[in-house]
This record gives sequence, structure tokens and C-alpha cells, in this order.
Amino acid sequence: MAKLIKIPHKVHESTCYVNGLFDILTWQGARYDYSLLPIIGGMASFTYLKFKMAKPPCMVYWGNNPKYLLKDLGEIIGFTQTVSEGKSFRNEFSKMKEHVDNDEPVMVGALDMYYLHYYPELYQKEHVPIHYVLMVGYDDDRHVVYVHDCSVGGVQEIPYTEFERALDVNVPGMSKRNTYRIFQLPRKMPTELEIADKGFTYKARRMLKPPVSMFGIPAMRKLAKEIVYWENKDCFKHMIAYAGLTPPLIAEDLSRNDGLRFEQARVFSDLGQKYRRKEWSDASILFRKSGDLIVKLCERALENDGRGCSAFLREIADTEEEAYTALLKSV
Repeated sequence: MAKLIKIPHKVHESTCYVNGLFDILTWQGARYDYSLLPIIGGMASFTYLKFKMAKPPCMVYWGNNPKYLLKDLGEIIGFTQTVSEGKSFRNEFSKMKEHVDNDEPVMVGALDMYYLHYYPELYQKEHVPIHYVLMVGYDDDRHVVYVHDCSVGGVQEIPYTEFERALDVNVPGMSKRNTYRIFQLPRKMPTELEIADKGFTYKARRMLKPPVSMFGIPAMRKLAKEIVYWENKDCFKHMIAYAGLTPPLIAEDLSRNDGLRFEQARVFSDLGQKYRRKEWSDASILFRKSGDLIVKLCERALENDGRGCSAFLREIADTEEEAYTALLKSV
């Protein structure tokens, strides 16, 4: 048996968590700014986690967990998802192929990039078990699956054996082994303006008044108080890496370690101009400032300078609080 679903593919690095969904939405006729999806889904946000037994014990993420990002996007756009996780590869792979046979592309992951040959800098060199691909086909005679990957154009092939190994990862709180998703889209897709309106408001509320204190502006202020006491260098490294585009690796050039704020600023600026929404254009200026501050924060973190980091974190929190408060006032 063999099958290949031919759908459009958009290349956009470091956005594996929405790339497959974007391809599916485009295939079904939606027309959205690419970066609007990760922005309203919770990237360019903030999470501060502490676990004594974890390595490192303090972890800072500048975005949402993909598991919750897709759930939030579903509420904003109106799609539902069917998730299967933690079961045997043999059974799950059979189901994945059935979905493909029914013209249903399958979002697969998290998986380990160590087994993806089209990433030569990582292949059999570096374990990065936080990647996602869109399975669009398979070939039982050639023993390969066909996938779309956010960083590579066209259709990529992964041998069955390496596909199985790549999916044999368990990332606590994020993904279990052999996880895949199927999306059920609404009959009528909302417009770009509709999801931007709803998504920006949703995000502003969650950043200002998150359901728990480990998220959003309150978490930034909490970290600003506690980071002066950090002694573990790996905590600083984690904060730097996840502000960049290649976590858990730290780029030599930190100019893009902005926690995706530069891209968020661009989205607000472009859509503000497109739909004549001054409050969005104004917010873009503040998010650009926040991105510059995060880059400077990462530079301080390289020196393990807790007090310097604390000062930048307070300024970042003040800047983003101003932006999100203004957005809610305009609703």
C-alpha cells in the first residue's frame, strides 16, 4: 500500500508546532498571516517552572507548551482535535496510515530530531525531542513515510525504522510516546480579522491574569525577585536557549533571542495597518521594545548576572503589561 496527500506546504523555521496545522488550514481555503497562529496560540508569552528534581531545577519558556497552544488555537479558530498518545508504535502507525488513506493528514510528535536525516547538523549527533511534522503519506514497499517539515521545502522521506525511533520519546508535560493528532475543521472558517480580534484579546487576558502564577506577567515579576538567588548556571542557559530559535541549543549570535517578540511586533504592525487598528500598531512598538530587552537579558544571563537579569525582567514585565492593558481597553 502507498498513499500521498498533495497539499500546499509553507516553509517557516522554528514553528513546527503550527506548521502542519497551517498547511491543513491553507489546503481547506483559509488565508491567514502565518505568524498569527503561533502568536495568538501563546508563543511570545512566558512560563516559569520550578522542580527541585528537574535538570535544570528552574526553567523559563518564552512561549506556550505546544500541547496547550493547539488547544487554545482550537478555541479561537473553532477546530477540534483527536489526540492519541502513549500507545504502541505498531498499533498507532497502523491508525496513522488509515487516516492518510482517508485524506486526513496527521500531525506527529513530539519526536526526536536525532533520527531525521534531512537535518545533517543534528542527525545521529544531537537529541532534540521536541519536534513535530505533518505526515502526508507512506509507502509500504519502500518502507518510508512522507512528511512536511517546517524548515524544509517539499515532501521529505523518513524510513519506517527511524520514524519509530524518533517517536519513542516521552517529554513530561508535553508529549508521550507515539503521539499524533487529527484536526476536524469548522464548516465555515473564520476570517483573519475575526481570529486576530478574538486571539489578541484572549492572549492579553491570559498574560495579565493567567489561571496560575507560573504564566504571564505575574510569572515574570516572580522570576525577577527570585533570579538574584540563582546559583545553577544551567538555569540561566535554559532561559537563554528558549528565548532563541533553536532550543535547547544556544546560538552564538543572540540578536534573535527575543522570545519571538520581534515577530509578534511585526504581526501587530502589519495587521494594524491592514485593518486600520491603531491599538495594534501601538502595541507593536511596545513588543519591539520588549524584544530588545529580552536580547539584553540573555546577554546578562550568559554572565550568570542575576541582579542584572532581574532589572531587565522588571522592565520587560512593565512594557508588556502596558501593551496588553491597552489592548483590553480597546475591546
